[in-house]
Amino acid sequence: EAEVVLDDAREVAAEHGTSIETAVEVGEPWRAIVEYVEDHDVDHVIMGSHGRTDDSPVPLGSVAETVMRRSPVLVSIVK
Repeated sequence: EAEVVLDDAREVAAEHGTSIETAVEVGEPWRAIVEYVEDHDVDHVIMGSHGRTDDSPVPLGSVAETVMRRSPVLVSIVK
């Protein structure tokens, strides 16, 4: 299922004259993302966040927050 979604994303990128690199990893989400960044030539991570409830002092979900704190590169969060 993930590959189908990523195939669609690559097609949309190509329609806009750009390319994206995708990967599917297995494991604890934040750790898999950070390890992938450390092991590959990644210069920017863009990820979505469902976030928490409006009354939460932390506006990000736990995975997004942990990736932001531990990533050695810039992380942009799209809500």
